[in-house]
Amino acid sequence: MNVDWMTVVLAQAAPEAQAPVAQAPQAPVDGAGGGPPPSPFGGLGMLAPMLAIFAVFYFLLIRPESRKRKEREMAVRNNLKKGDTVVTTGGIVAKVWRADGPEVVLIVDKDKDVKVRFARSAIYEILKEDGLSKETSKELTKENLEAASPERAK
Repeated sequence: MNVDWMTVVLAQAAPEAQAPVAQAPQAPVDGAGGGPPPSPFGGLGMLAPMLAIFAVFYFLLIRPESRKRKEREMAVRNNLKKGDTVVTTGGIVAKVWRADGPEVVLIVDKDKDVKVRFARSAIYEILKEDGLSKETSKELTKENLEAASPERAK
């Protein structure tokens, strides 16, 4: 019986034992608290500069690069002919055996006569006879070739 009386006393004392929580003072609603008045647009005032920066990046960086990439891809796909050495998007280097329609048949291993069919869109670049792409060969000069491999520069 003593236990029941103690639990009743403790349960009644518990709400009084808690310390009151301090609350932050409320700012006046009308903006007369000494700070700047609230913006009529709310948080949208910060969104406009962010959108302007994104638009500048899009028109100066992203759009011209995607246009160049599309032009290069179309040139590669349209100039494909039998005997070209190509690199696929998966990194396979092979010779074109047949290029007609939407598919290209590539010879992967000449000794074992391994031929693989690819979609034209899977061709990444066409290599020249020396094993370099047209873009790479433009970037390399004779000095760079000599430094990389002296026998290739000759």
